[in-house]
Amino acid sequence: METSETRNLPFIFGAQYYRAPTPEPECWETDLSRMRELGFNHVKYWLQWRWSHRTPDVYNFEDIDRLMDMAHDHGLDVTLTAACDVAPSWVLSEFPDSLPITADGLPVHPYAVCCRQIGGFPGPCLNHTEIAKIRLEFLTAAAKRYASHPAMSMWNVWNEPEQNFPNRHPVAWKLTCFCEHCRRGFIEWLKPRYESLDHLNQVWGRCYQKWDEVELPRSPETVKDFVDFRVYQLSVMTGEAAARIDAVKSVDKNHPVYLHVVPNTMRIFNSMTGVDDFAIAELCDLFASTTNGGAIWPNQLVSAAQGKTCYNVESHINTGQVSLHQRELDLDAVLADLLPQIGAGVTGFLFWQYRPEVLGLEAPAWGMVKPDGTDRPVTRAVREFWEKLSPYKDHLAAASVESAEVAIWKSTRNEIFHFAAQAGTRKLADNVEGYRIFFRQHNIPTRYINEVLLEQQKLDGIKLLILPCCYYLSTEEAEAIDRWVRSGGTLLCDAHLAGYNDTTGRHERTVPGMGLAEKWGIYEDDSTSSLHLTGDSRTQDPGGPDTVVAERIDAGRFFDVSLPGDKYVSGSDTCASLAGKEIVPIGRRKDRTVIASVSVGKGKVFYCGTCLGAGLSINPDGSEHLMSQVMETAGVKHGTEVKTATGILVDILYYENVAAFMVMQNPGKNPGSAEIHAEGTWHGLYGGAVVRAGETVELKPDETELFIRGDLIE
Repeated sequence: METSETRNLPFIFGAQYYRAPTPEPECWETDLSRMRELGFNHVKYWLQWRWSHRTPDVYNFEDIDRLMDMAHDHGLDVTLTAACDVAPSWVLSEFPDSLPITADGLPVHPYAVCCRQIGGFPGPCLNHTEIAKIRLEFLTAAAKRYASHPAMSMWNVWNEPEQNFPNRHPVAWKLTCFCEHCRRGFIEWLKPRYESLDHLNQVWGRCYQKWDEVELPRSPETVKDFVDFRVYQLSVMTGEAAARIDAVKSVDKNHPVYLHVVPNTMRIFNSMTGVDDFAIAELCDLFASTTNGGAIWPNQLVSAAQGKTCYNVESHINTGQVSLHQRELDLDAVLADLLPQIGAGVTGFLFWQYRPEVLGLEAPAWGMVKPDGTDRPVTRAVREFWEKLSPYKDHLAAASVESAEVAIWKSTRNEIFHFAAQAGTRKLADNVEGYRIFFRQHNIPTRYINEVLLEQQKLDGIKLLILPCCYYLSTEEAEAIDRWVRSGGTLLCDAHLAGYNDTTGRHERTVPGMGLAEKWGIYEDDSTSSLHLTGDSRTQDPGGPDTVVAERIDAGRFFDVSLPGDKYVSGSDTCASLAGKEIVPIGRRKDRTVIASVSVGKGKVFYCGTCLGAGLSINPDGSEHLMSQVMETAGVKHGTEVKTATGILVDILYYENVAAFMVMQNPGKNPGSAEIHAEGTWHGLYGGAVVRAGETVELKPDETELFIRGDLIE
């Protein structure tokens, strides 16, 4: 079982409340009083740079002062969120060279948007040093003002940091930032990494005569320079996060400091639009995100946190807008969203937001109450949820999730490479998610690892390593993989492993690259895009909400790979034929081996000459057959505490190293069951069922339940 580095942090439950100018002051007393009646223990306010720093050397915190006092009066702890992407007008006027510049040379002028109604968005380039000093002075002033306030609980120094503002489906020519400050910063970043201009020229394929000639990479077509520049911009975001955290900590050493992200799922937020979650989490006292339930977002949050306390500080369960009012939510809907997040390791929730927005197109949605402050169905559902859960909040805050024996690799550099190659990250995301969903549906815990963890071989407890779409690697990663497999690990990798070398900036001549073909005795004899294949595909669009590829299947993208026993799996995107004297063929297309295994030292490699993850849900029998063979080789086993029927999802939480909580969910349309083998008597918190070891739990369709070990029941 995993243990947290920061288990003294509480289980928080509450809502975002104030983002000036709404809600207006006449609402404050009634709303905060009602929050306390609902059992909330936490509230979040925004400190907006433009709103509170309208003229030089004058800070206006009177609204926050009053709200902090009111929170204390009502027994609510406060998180203060700093929103510095709404820059004061005087700052932008004083430094006209501070505007971010897109790749096509256009400045990003400040403006107002529905989620930043006061204007000044997105603010200056983060590399503008004079403005950075002013920004940090604002944070320091706020920290000094509230560090000793009795309601103060936590600092959130950045709300959903993103690189390219609302351009969340980016194209290369609209990426930022290409200003002179970024150019100088990039060159200084390159120097220690390449050590000499000759080395940079060799890797990039250039002939620069001096560092000042280095051009900012505006096109992804030359790959390595583009990857370097996007990694640099991610490092700028990480550096800004560190500076903000340090500024607050310099004057407040008593309260946790963090920032919260939209998890990098390689969809809306990715390495071109967001931040490096793993690098950011390392800086924080805890890690938090905007998230909802499901297999993907909470797993990214908890994986990046690496044992730190995790909060969902923007639950979007109430999403909506003027043109799409929010859905009605009863207790079952709240349980279905929140309980699996608890099972994943999330120990706190702040809803976005308590009172619905009334300004702009976000109105009248998001609210836990109606626009007039009276109850909605979700108000009553959330109250009942928390009334029953709150007696166990301390145990849950100290609990740990089940250890993962399966790791799924998610490399920032590989992601940027795929964006360069495909003008997007959708196909990569399909494959990563496909693997994650397969293991989630089989109740096998997984965690994501990034390129840094792989290079450092931080794979403690991992028996099976999955490398989806693993085209772009460094030599350090390739060497780490080889060492890990030889020491007894089991690897399942997709096609073109290490085909493009980050270290040399070149495509490898033999694949798998970086010497792995020679070391392992397996190589790709030839390859083609799946779009060029014709003939014998049995694959059909599976449809439905339970598959990654639903509504996204491209003509010609998927094809069948035959397995022994007249079974099939679905490959996607690419098809490579494999060769090697010692390989054991597993899957074929016509007369060519497409999936094979090979023994390497004490370990084994399962090499797929295609991308497997996105198609795992298309032919479930074949996928089960293949993945069972891989897991059996790795020694990955299903947990022994619960035996479930197909489709029942279970997460187990451990308290003092003993199974103490079980989250069970039946997301299907048919009844299901789970047989409990863990010792003790287990009580369903919301449905009231009592089950002893060896007995069976019956779950209705769409039912979600939290079972608590009997000796913890209050």
